Order: sequence, then structure tokens, then C-alpha cells
Amino acid sequence: MKIGIIAAMKYEMELIKNQMHDLRIEPFKSFNFIIGTISNNEIVLAESGVGKVNSSIAATLLVSLYDCKLIINTGIAGGLMPLETGDVCIATKLLYSDVDATIFGYSYGQVPSMPKYYAPLDSRITLTKKALNSLGINYKEITIYSGDSFITSMDKLSCVDTSILCATEMEGCSVAQTAYRLGVDFMVIRYISDVIGRESQIENYNKFEDEMSEKSAKVTIELLKQIEVAND
Repeated sequence: MKIGIIAAMKYEMELIKNQMHDLRIEPFKSFNFIIGTISNNEIVLAESGVGKVNSSIAATLLVSLYDCKLIINTGIAGGLMPLETGDVCIATKLLYSDVDATIFGYSYGQVPSMPKYYAPLDSRITLTKKALNSLGINYKEITIYSGDSFITSMDKLSCVDTSILCATEMEGCSVAQTAYRLGVDFMVIRYISDVIGRESQIENYNKFEDEMSEKSAKVTIELLKQIEVAND
């Protein structure tokens, strides 16, 4: 099974790339796809760029050009309390923070004619938990809200349910929607780089970006080992 990995952070890309064997790079338009193996899994690695459109294009190309059956999207997110900087999170539900078709009877965050939210398969979540447990990393299961804004104020989230454990970012739900439309599995893992509304939010984001990238790469590589075991 070919696995596509979408990362928004260049440093994380390099760390994963350094663990790949039989590596080659294939350019396509503005993308450079890195192809190789990790733990006997065929991997296609893509740096998507920031935002919903960029991540959706990357996911589409991974499926259409390389026939990837699973898309793993890793990266950082802004957490809502009680989440804290440094928390590792598995997305169990994903929806949009900036989609509003409620006037036509849809839920806030739901694209017309699409599901209310997107959820990875339970089996994929289980493998991700095994990977995190094997590394001794505590994790939280959360809802992801994706939108094309870096959120610094709770005012911008007035229309979504913030009473649940959740975080915001700019790619996860669009990757999930693309996977849903193309009929492939997906997983979204996030690392809390900053807490929304906290005075030190931007400082923490800049401080923890590289640290979160390193942890993200480590978890992704361990997840691939778990996938290999599950496929044996």
C-alpha cells in the first residue's frame, strides 16, 4: 500500500526524508514529490504549503498520480484551553471554522452536500495510538477546525463549538474532505504550538515550531512501523 504524507513544515519534511530509503524526487508543476520507503512502506512525501487549497491539491495529486491509499497529514495547530503548548493530538473529527451555509439548513462548518464532519477510520486511530504509546507520548483526541486564518482571538470562533476539546489550523479538514471524495483513508495528527488568546501565543508559536516538527516526524515514522506490522 502506498502512503502519502503531507507536511506543512519544511524541517519536518527533511527529518522524514532522512529516514527514507531508495529515495528519488519527482517534480510535478510546483511540487517536488519525495518517493522512497520507510519500514517497507512505499512513501510519497509532499510539502503542501499553507492553507486549504494547497493541502487539497497535494492530497489530490498523491492519490491521482501515485495511487496512495492512505494520506497522513501532520503539523501544528493552535489549541483552545485546556489544551497546552506541546500537547500531541489525534484528530477524531474535522470540520471547517469558516464555512457557513446554515441558511440552507446545513450545520456551521459543513460544506453543502458533504458530511457534517469527517472522521478517520477507527482502525487508523488505533494504529496511531499504538505508535504514540510505543514512544511513551501522551496524547489527546480532539476535534479540528480548519480555516484560512491564523486564529489569535476567540471572537473568530464564535460560531463553532469551543466547549469540546479542539484546536484550529489551516489544512486538516481539506485533506480529510479530499480523501473522502477520492475514497481513500486519512489520518490527521497535530501538535499544539500555541494557545489561542494567550499573551505569549505568537512567542510560543515561534519557539516551539521546530520542536514540534521534530516530534511530529518521530511520531510519523513510528506510525509507519505500526502500519507495517498491521499489514504483515
